Amino acid sequence: MIKNVFFLVFFSIVFFSCDSPVFHNKKSEGVIEYKVEAVDKQHPLAGLAPDKAVLKFKDNKYLIEMSTMGVFKTTFIIDGDKKTLTEMIKFMDIKNACIETQEDLVQEANMYALKFKETNEKVKLANYKCHKLYAYYVRNPQDSFEVLYTKDLEPKDIYELSAYKGIQGMLMKYRLRKWGLELEFTAQNVSLQQVPDEEFELPSYYKIMSKKEMEDFIKSLQ
Repeated sequence: MIKNVFFLVFFSIVFFSCDSPVFHNKKSEGVIEYKVEAVDKQHPLAGLAPDKAVLKFKDNKYLIEMSTMGVFKTTFIIDGDKKTLTEMIKFMDIKNACIETQEDLVQEANMYALKFKETNEKVKLANYKCHKLYAYYVRNPQDSFEVLYTKDLEPKDIYELSAYKGIQGMLMKYRLRKWGLELEFTAQNVSLQQVPDEEFELPSYYKIMSKKEMEDFIKSLQ
């Protein structure tokens, strides 16, 4: 009798807890871990490139954190409602941030505009079925790369103001250019879990600067 009661209590805690992955199956909220590599190993900023990234997503908000040896940390927050990108850099005692507007994002997306060629291939990555396509830079069509995305995760309007506009699903393998450095992301693990709203807020201790000031700061690191 005691064993049966213990089993029922244990079953209730594990399977009906709000934090249980069995209970929480919302496809538009969770955490993805990516392996990260600099495409051009000779780039001046390649030494600051991280080897992994953590993406937290919730409906129409998206945060990605990357750190190099615990010294150089970059964080990007996309807010689909406000149509902004918040960039944060933490380096030693320096904590800088800038907020890009919709106009800034559209301009940058056009700078690195992509065209896509769909394939009928399906690939399994991080236990998710992914669709495979090839991306080509509009300004340099010979520069192409493989992209994988899954329709089993459903971020809302995350890529609307990016070069990946039109992708219907979550990017699992892709490339991203920022400050002239190109990084390749490959998903390693996906966890459907609740993400607190405060994760997508800019901490008050960051110094807010203009986009130009942030670019100048990045150049000073090269």
